[in-house]
Amino acid sequence: MTPHAHDAAASGKATFSLLIPFLGAISAIGPLSNDLYVPSLALVSTGLGIGGGAAQLTMSSLLIGFSLGCLLYGPLSDRYGRKPILCLGLAFYTVAAMLAALSADLTQLVAARALLGFGASSGMVLSRAIILDRWTGEEASRAISWVSIFTFATPVVAPLIGGYVATFGHWPAVFWLQAGTGALFLAVTLAMRGRAQAGATTVLASLRAYGAIVTDGQALGYMLCTGLAFIGVVAFVSNSSFVFTERFGLAPYQYGYSFSFVMLGASLGAYMNSRFVTQLGISRMLGIGATLLAIGGTLALVTARLGLMMLLSACLIYVFGVGFVFANAVARTMSRFPQNRGAASALFGVNQFLIGGVVAALLSLVSEASAVPLAATMAFAGLGCALVWWGWLGRVPVARG
Repeated sequence: MTPHAHDAAASGKATFSLLIPFLGAISAIGPLSNDLYVPSLALVSTGLGIGGGAAQLTMSSLLIGFSLGCLLYGPLSDRYGRKPILCLGLAFYTVAAMLAALSADLTQLVAARALLGFGASSGMVLSRAIILDRWTGEEASRAISWVSIFTFATPVVAPLIGGYVATFGHWPAVFWLQAGTGALFLAVTLAMRGRAQAGATTVLASLRAYGAIVTDGQALGYMLCTGLAFIGVVAFVSNSSFVFTERFGLAPYQYGYSFSFVMLGASLGAYMNSRFVTQLGISRMLGIGATLLAIGGTLALVTARLGLMMLLSACLIYVFGVGFVFANAVARTMSRFPQNRGAASALFGVNQFLIGGVVAALLSLVSEASAVPLAATMAFAGLGCALVWWGWLGRVPVARG
């Protein structure tokens, strides 16, 4: 290796170490906006004089805004560059959080939460696009894995912070915290040197790229893989509290430990993928992840009536596999569309949140205090993901990376 090459490699490694934590932080803004807020739901109901069911509208409005934002930020960033559109999204997020804090009634808060989701989606969509602008193949998967560690850890850490903020008994406080976070990230973004240049295509051409992506067989297959994997995660997040407290009799704090134990498995899976993907390749790691999903989902169904620890172990195996599937499927798909990485990233975001909303809504209809619906959902998702990979995508010849 020449001195020049050595310097370039060292510079690339430094960029990786400095950039990734920031991308992980902005990628986690979406789940952070939700998980910080949940502990304050009761305060919102009391403060605005509304019922708990009405307060849930503020949760769904965030998802709607998030999905719409995903569809716009991707094509806009393909045309005008990542940095200006990320600044726009973060500014939107900061203002929306302030509007939420100042809301005087439910209608205003629902609208502000929708705008909050719209702004938050910029972080998730553009963090992936920025990664693919700089790295390809296994290195891109490795970087996405590191970013995913932040995202997967958010449901563990954010409710603790949100719970502490809620102890002050003032529900707007959580939104002032989010506004401060958005302003901080905006300031950091403005201070960073942007490498990605504006694209040559028009916004309309970038929007048309959605058609090319959704009609690409392999892209659909990878999105199906991640969508199925995400079904099991949503099932656990939305239904585990009911199952573990009602069926297994856990106290709230015990459930909190159980939830953290499982969700940290996803971060561990993402970390393991970052360690080994450059050695084993994307395809092999995807196959391992899909197999782990199938094993975890099947074990969950088999052990649903046998005991808490066995079910928890099965769930841990499942989310551990998600850490492999997600990063590799995203990297492989976005690499197929080098001129429209923002649009491809946006479709992954919409795919996740639409599936999440549907699954959460269906599981909310279950009134039986049983682990079977949760376990059956995870089994369906895990086996489905493995079938898509081993029966379809894994058979398609693809160059390593």
